[in-house]
Amino acid sequence: MKRVGILVLILFFWRCEQAVAQNNSFTPEWSFGFNGGMTFSKIGFNSIYLSVPQTLLRQYSGGITVRYISENHFGIQGELNYSMRGWKERTDSVVNNNRYARSIGYVELPLMTHIYFNLGKRVRFIFNAGPQICYYIKEKNLDYNINDNKLDATNNPNQTVSYYDTPVQHSFDYGLKGVLGLEFRTNAGSFIIDGRYYYGLSDVFNSQRQQYAWFQASNNQVIGINLTYLFNISHK
Repeated sequence: MKRVGILVLILFFWRCEQAVAQNNSFTPEWSFGFNGGMTFSKIGFNSIYLSVPQTLLRQYSGGITVRYISENHFGIQGELNYSMRGWKERTDSVVNNNRYARSIGYVELPLMTHIYFNLGKRVRFIFNAGPQICYYIKEKNLDYNINDNKLDATNNPNQTVSYYDTPVQHSFDYGLKGVLGLEFRTNAGSFIIDGRYYYGLSDVFNSQRQQYAWFQASNNQVIGINLTYLFNISHK
């Protein structure tokens, strides 16, 4: 399934590039700037061993952005960001006051196809999509109040849920990112507001296909709201 998704994305980018027939008067454009925003994350836990109900964990991200528009309506965009992700469990705080949330910090490098459509003289609708690689930097518990008698799905009183104390086991993360937004072009530069979604294709924890493994999957899933400022660095 992961290979199919990557193949479809590559074919989509190729078709977009071929479809953008451009006039010879277009001037390529280099832009550089900064981005920052909020992240709303969770971990896609998949397990036959236990259930991990969650709510989205709100944190922050920021970094630098480089964009090259090579043709009318088409270009490429790269970013180098520090992103805070993780998960927050929706536990039963009324009965036993169980609470847990963990923040996980990553350096991320997305490389995306950039497509835009003019909505006016100074307003553009933008669409970015492409692969992203990430590297784990640090983690910390934001909230940790779990009773020792919280049991796993086997309901065995001699075995408690221990993944709360398990650190991130896979430092390298990769997946797909998509961005939709509006760009406002001014004499002082471009201001972009966008929504973005990242779906990890790798796992945070070891994922063994065994009956009593903790997780069969544990991938990052992140929604973001970002504001980007870009200034044109092309030679005129």
